[in-house]
Amino acid sequence: MNNLMLSAIKAARLAGRAIMEIYEKPFEVYLKDDASPVTQADLRASEIIKETLQPTGLPFVSEEDLPADRSRFGRYWLVDPLDGTAEFVKRNGEFTVNIALIENKRPVLGVIYAPVSKKLWKSGDRRQETGENRPFTVLVSRSHRTPEVDEYIDRVLRPAHPDLVIDSQGSSLKFARLVEGTADVYVCYSKTKEWDTAAADAILTAAGGKVLRISDGQPLEYDKKDYPNPPFVAWAPGHFFIKN
Repeated sequence: MNNLMLSAIKAARLAGRAIMEIYEKPFEVYLKDDASPVTQADLRASEIIKETLQPTGLPFVSEEDLPADRSRFGRYWLVDPLDGTAEFVKRNGEFTVNIALIENKRPVLGVIYAPVSKKLWKSGDRRQETGENRPFTVLVSRSHRTPEVDEYIDRVLRPAHPDLVIDSQGSSLKFARLVEGTADVYVCYSKTKEWDTAAADAILTAAGGKVLRISDGQPLEYDKKDYPNPPFVAWAPGHFFIKN
């Protein structure tokens, strides 16, 4: 395992420990300019990750620490210190620490850490065969499901899989389930940002899956002028990629 991966794993675990210290006590919730929630856990985790990754010498971009201009960064860290703040606030445990390395506008290394379960996923992990005889499983957001998601499922997925089941999950744990083999596809029309998907994209792609724009079936782009992602669908490894 290379030094950059080891640094990312260390940073994720340290951030997760700090997040849990705050999670287990009363905490305040604030609203950012876009009305999304933020807590002291988001800010503290970002600080810890930045400090831990600083010896790598690579630029640092975090949801809570955005540079004025990243266009000059050919290679940099892209971090969501607490993915699933809404789930953190609800105290349902479905939140993660996401750390990705971006190189030539693509995530080439990713780490996802779930502080509550202490489970960690990283690029290079192979898809697990669960051995379950289960129905085709579609994942949707726990807190941000939209009508467009249901329309896509009915139009694109249900004709091929009439007995499909729909399950909801928070944060990047949806991508983790695709790698683990407990789900088959994740459909997203909600307002995600690059830092929400970068680590998961790296992990799923390395395992043989795909994260594709719904509009044209092409991979998500990173290092854009702005951070929002378009609607996308994430496919588990080994699945037939239905044309949208």
